[in-house]
Amino acid sequence: MKQAGRHSHVGQVRAAMSLACVLALSGPAFSKDEVPAPHLSLELNAMQQLEGACRIVFLADNRLGTDLEALSYETVLIDTDGVVDRLTLFDFQSLPEGRMRVRQFDLENAQCGRIGRVLINGAAACKGEGLAGDECIDKLTVSSKTGTEIAG
Repeated sequence: MKQAGRHSHVGQVRAAMSLACVLALSGPAFSKDEVPAPHLSLELNAMQQLEGACRIVFLADNRLGTDLEALSYETVLIDTDGVVDRLTLFDFQSLPEGRMRVRQFDLENAQCGRIGRVLINGAAACKGEGLAGDECIDKLTVSSKTGTEIAG
């Protein structure tokens, strides 16, 4: 009888270890239901040289949890030598929550190839229901699909 009890105990241990392995490999049960932290992302998506101007194209994604009625950023363009070329205001207008939008800006007398970095210096406007106003800079993430760096 001792032998049968011993095998039963070994079987229970194996079953418990198998269950532990399955749970460890599957990750936490709540991972699919987690809600990402509120954020606002700007992707420098393209830079196109026009005659006499450089067109800068952004892909904006508002995930702050509310529509933005107004959004504009004070932006610094730094040339490839590291010298500030200009300080400008990019008005992204309204951005609905949960939907991507493309915004483009034409910079007169600018050569796209000479812009080395785009710096988002601060939010000049950040208006939406329930927002304090600093979310548009504090929760901002930036990325670039171009050879030009973007920082925020």
